[in-house]
Parts: sequence; C-alpha cells; structure tokens
Amino acid sequence: MGIKFSNNAATTLSAGINDSVTSIAVADASEFPDVSGAADYMYLTLANISNIEVIKVTSVAGTTLTAVRAQDGTSPSAFVSGDACE
Repeated sequence: MGIKFSNNAATTLSAGINDSVTSIAVADASEFPDVSGAADYMYLTLANISNIEVIKVTSVAGTTLTAVRAQDGTSPSAFVSGDACE
C-alpha cells in the first residue's frame, strides 16, 4: 500500500528513549493508521522544547511503534516520557 496518513493524530511517549532506540512506547496508538502490511508506513514527529525528530514508523503493535529514526534531515535525539509524538 505505502504511506498512510491520519490528520491530527497525537499521543505522548510513555517511556523515555535514547537516540538509537527503534521500539518506541507511546501512551495511546489508537489514532494512528494501521501499518500492519509489509509495505505500509507512516511518518511521525517526536518533539520537546529543544528537539524535533521525524521518524518513519513501519509497525504498530499495541502501544509500541517500530521506527526508522532521523528522517527528513532531522537528527536522532533523546526524548523523555510525556514528550509529544504526532
């Protein structure tokens, strides 16, 4: 299928991550599109007061996102629980 979209979907991280983690726990993934197909993916932004990072999410299992970090010219960063994931 390819890229999937969902307008205004947002949640927060439920646990902190360092700059190399690819399994990201979120508080609620129900607003995000289903990316269960092998070719499906979506882009999300992780953000806090000092960092913004675009990630490519290739799988959602419950509230865990599997992601390729540092997309669209952004740099991988550390984030804490409660930071935005949109």
